[in-house]
Amino acid sequence: MPLSLSQIADKIGAELRGDPNLIISGLATLEDAGEGDLSYVVSPKFSKQIDTCKASALIAFPGIRCADRHLLILKDPHLGFARAMRLFHKVYPDVEPGIDPMASIADGVTIPAGVAIGPHAVISKGSQIGAGCAIGAGAFIGENSVLGENCRIFPNVTIRENIRIGNNVVIYPNAVIGSDGFGYCWDGNSHFKIPQAGTVVIDDDVEIGAGTTIDRATLGETHIGRGCIIDNMVQIAHNCKIGEYSILCAQAGLAGTSTLERRVTLAGQVGIAGHLRIGENSIIEAQSGVAGDLPPNSIHFGSPSRDFRLAHKIDAILNRLPDYVARIRKLESHFKKEL
Repeated sequence: MPLSLSQIADKIGAELRGDPNLIISGLATLEDAGEGDLSYVVSPKFSKQIDTCKASALIAFPGIRCADRHLLILKDPHLGFARAMRLFHKVYPDVEPGIDPMASIADGVTIPAGVAIGPHAVISKGSQIGAGCAIGAGAFIGENSVLGENCRIFPNVTIRENIRIGNNVVIYPNAVIGSDGFGYCWDGNSHFKIPQAGTVVIDDDVEIGAGTTIDRATLGETHIGRGCIIDNMVQIAHNCKIGEYSILCAQAGLAGTSTLERRVTLAGQVGIAGHLRIGENSIIEAQSGVAGDLPPNSIHFGSPSRDFRLAHKIDAILNRLPDYVARIRKLESHFKKEL
């Protein structure tokens, strides 16, 4: 539905500079925007693109130098654009409430009114489904597992037995919650499997990406804290604890019994060794391997990971190694001649 620029400014909390009655019909990137579109520019480094941008209005940072443009000024333009996106687009596709006749619901399971269950979904005995949930085609809910209210379970998700999931949790296709932890002992002849008797507990407002696996605990629980965002293809091993509002990017992996404190960020393909503690507000940069505990507010990079300033200095030196070697050989040749 088209909105005026003043309506958008009010809803996203922006300062309006321009025509309050300008009609915005959609959103687009700086490169793709056309007449009637709203776009955004997050920092001065993108200012050159403004000259060629055809958007009718921009969400922009304070202090932007931009003549003859309709602007919505925000300290965080990216957040402003995200809020504006919600005005024009739904976060998830609509789902019609009801139980598909091809779904399998175990005897004794009560499905609240308004829940949507897709074809070939399986709801096992003893499980509980909260009000407002949507369970996609082919999803599996194991015995005695509990889903809170307003959960969105996308197609082909597997939630195994005895799992506890809070409210407003979103799990994307093909994720597996409660797979066995990787627990084995060598008995002298073969790998002896240790029963994985624990559970997974997922708090409210968590999102779990496609193809991600969260293993059940050997004993006790693997715990995902409130508001965590977990990307696609992430591996969280048995007995790990993920602090609230942490972010785990694609292909990150945690070995067993590691703890991330509150608001830790793991960039893509980060590996965390077992039995470690990563302090709150820490950031681990992409493709790093962490082999020891880290204090709060750490920023680490590399494998093995180091303080990011030292790690990037080392990388800069490594990039110049061929030149250093050539210079050393030249000096060696010179001294040999002198001798």
